[in-house]
Amino acid sequence: MKIAVIGVGHVGLVTAATLARVGHEVVGLDDDQAKMQLLRDGKAPFFEPGLQELLDQVLRQRSLTFTDDPSEAIRGAEVAFICVGTPSRPDGEANLIAVEKAAESAGRAAASDLVIVQKSTVPVHTGDRLAGMLAKISDHKFFLVSNPEFLREGSAVPDSLEPERILVGSDDPFGHEVMRKVYSHWIDRGARYFATDLRTAELAKHACNAFLATKISFINGVARICEASGADVVSIAEIMGSDPRIGDAFLNAGLGYGGYCFPKDVAAFKAQASTLGVDFGLLGEVMRINAAALDATFQKIKDAVWNLEGKKIALLGLSFKAGTDDVRESPSLYLAQKLMAAGAQVTGYDPQANEEAAKALPGLMTALDPYEAAEGADCLVIGTEWQEFAELDLVRLKGILNRPVIVDARNLLHAPSVAEAGFTYLPTGRPALNL
Repeated sequence: MKIAVIGVGHVGLVTAATLARVGHEVVGLDDDQAKMQLLRDGKAPFFEPGLQELLDQVLRQRSLTFTDDPSEAIRGAEVAFICVGTPSRPDGEANLIAVEKAAESAGRAAASDLVIVQKSTVPVHTGDRLAGMLAKISDHKFFLVSNPEFLREGSAVPDSLEPERILVGSDDPFGHEVMRKVYSHWIDRGARYFATDLRTAELAKHACNAFLATKISFINGVARICEASGADVVSIAEIMGSDPRIGDAFLNAGLGYGGYCFPKDVAAFKAQASTLGVDFGLLGEVMRINAAALDATFQKIKDAVWNLEGKKIALLGLSFKAGTDDVRESPSLYLAQKLMAAGAQVTGYDPQANEEAAKALPGLMTALDPYEAAEGADCLVIGTEWQEFAELDLVRLKGILNRPVIVDARNLLHAPSVAEAGFTYLPTGRPALNL
């Protein structure tokens, strides 16, 4: 099948490359000229494990091409995927301008009937609104489909190549028929395939992300209780996770959730509920507790060094999670911003995100490795759970830090080893050592 993918960012590029990998003829469309030039040169515009290798393969096969011309992308396509951003407005609602423009460009470029697939995370009834808009600009028939993505940054390529579930929502049997052809490679191999109506699929993605965010906020709330009582949140999370009704995923206490999806999707889901006349107050608490996790870590650092003015803080990890260079809504960067606003000098290091972090937060200094960041620092903070931070040379660190203080916002280090090396160790939701 010929497929157009509108928007080749973190979701769109992985989607386009995956569909090309299984034999579809895919055209990626984007108006970001710098990004398009990189892609035409065969280079992934962001870091995602395995993406460059996948991109190399499909470009060699010539099954994936790129254009900034909607007519070229849509010409002859049976399906157009919309994979553009849906950032939050100030009131929490999703900003759907890019979605509207993408659908409109596809509608105006279409030379025949077309299946238009919402891959972007959108509020319920977005498909209905797009259908109404498209009916006014073209005489062709458009079949609106919701096909939310379930990719995790840092493992997006394997998630896309071997999906744990495929969700397709459409109110027209033809939409389902075409999407089964799109995903036939996985359906034939037994992938779990959910076929629903349009609105159910639209709501499902927001419900999934909001629930996962709720788990994170819950365990961070437990962490605050543990710190106040002397209990151990890691042990509690292990006990909770052993219950199959709960599961152990998303029960790691830390700085809170971040990234492009969770913050905006929780806010958008709460806004949707309010618009529909439903008071979903739980989601407001989820967001409040998430912010409190960041504030608690900030206070822990402040207490450890006393006055922040003029102090040097080494911050290890700048991306919102390990395995990506994405710093959008990164808790580590928000922490750095708070520390800098309080007068501290922050030097950060991240295996992949130094460049993006420096662009996102002017004034942030970055180092080439953890030890350069730690040189002369009054406190070392672990903000992202990159594996290399779990393997730090504690003896070397002790010799270069101005004060032997570690605030572990991700509980990444082995506490007895850190204490034995002579550090004051301040983990998250666990008893502090060597105070």
